[in-house]
Amino acid sequence: MSKIILVHGLIIVLTLVFIQLILDVSQNSFLLYMPPIGFAFFLVIQYLIQPIIVGVLNIILLHRFYGYEGWQIGFWLNGLFLLLAFSTTTVVLQTIFGFAASLYITIAEVLLLPCPFGYLGKFSNSGYRTHTPKQDSIAPVSQA
Repeated sequence: MSKIILVHGLIIVLTLVFIQLILDVSQNSFLLYMPPIGFAFFLVIQYLIQPIIVGVLNIILLHRFYGYEGWQIGFWLNGLFLLLAFSTTTVVLQTIFGFAASLYITIAEVLLLPCPFGYLGKFSNSGYRTHTPKQDSIAPVSQA
């Protein structure tokens, strides 16, 4: 079970790191494109499109790895929760270690965060398990 959680967390962390690196590289391009509109595009991508991608990926992983069905909250909220946890962790790591370069933070996140994010991803939107009821032969209870 812990290997599945580790792989689940690794996929989520790698997705978050990849999207964050792409946004870090293209941030200046967004902000230089008609500054108010470019900033609005950047915010829409970071806080609307990225959480949707992460939430859908998490739900797909839950269905594949754990056999869950449905979800209890929307996939956007699920992705937003994971994104905010990841962003908070990134800021804390940058503050503690004093690294401004994203390469060191990326390596630290990929090494440290897969297991915690596997559990966060699993329990943030657990849905319900699919199960087939067993056909037990239940004898009728006789009243004496």
